[in-house]
Amino acid sequence: MRKNLWIPTRLLYLLILSMLFAVGEEIWTRSGGNPKGEKVMVADAVDGDTIHVGRGWRRTTVRLIGVDTPETVHPEKPVQFFGPEASEFTKRSLEGKWVRLRFEPLDRVDRYGRLLAYVFMEDGTFFNRELVRKGYARAYTRFDFRYKRDFLLAQEEARQARKGLWVGERAKGSTAVRAEERVKEKGPPLLPPEGHEGRIIGNVRSKVYHLPGQEGYAHILEKNRIYFDTEEEAIKAGYRRAKR
Repeated sequence: MRKNLWIPTRLLYLLILSMLFAVGEEIWTRSGGNPKGEKVMVADAVDGDTIHVGRGWRRTTVRLIGVDTPETVHPEKPVQFFGPEASEFTKRSLEGKWVRLRFEPLDRVDRYGRLLAYVFMEDGTFFNRELVRKGYARAYTRFDFRYKRDFLLAQEEARQARKGLWVGERAKGSTAVRAEERVKEKGPPLLPPEGHEGRIIGNVRSKVYHLPGQEGYAHILEKNRIYFDTEEEAIKAGYRRAKR
């Protein structure tokens, strides 16, 4: 009698294992498989500018580059105006959907360990810019990034139209306008060509070198550039460090 019961029990055990394997395979597939992959599924939205995605078996926190939505979950700040609306927009737009991540060549992770990325939806919508364009976020311009000028223009457009977080702002000159003027004066950022990412850039005309992240790093004309691996190498060649 026991022997007859043992056979179905074993079959049931094998069935359960196969089901678990199928579920695991589905999770792997839906999460993008590759733990360093660009195509990922959004698990949930932390707030307007931060999401969780699946990369392989990992749950990765992604901070959207170039945008700053009003706070809703900061431990030391109150919920800010239009923060809940921004969070809801990101949640409604991205949760449970496939997106493609794009990165800046130099900065992949912030000081909190979050992956820094541009997010593109399946229909091609550039979600970072969409947040700014619709007034859910300000352009975050503390650091240079390739779409800085585009984001500032989108921000000014949203501000003039009183969209989202700009609904109560007066029609005076804004910091966005002044920032855009500065970007126009310098021209768009020029990222280092392939193979030179993260290297020190010297200006052969001024004999000044710039470190990654410094203000003038991405604004040296290619014809005036020289690349160094270390500051010692640049100094030995007669270059001095930029002040900012």
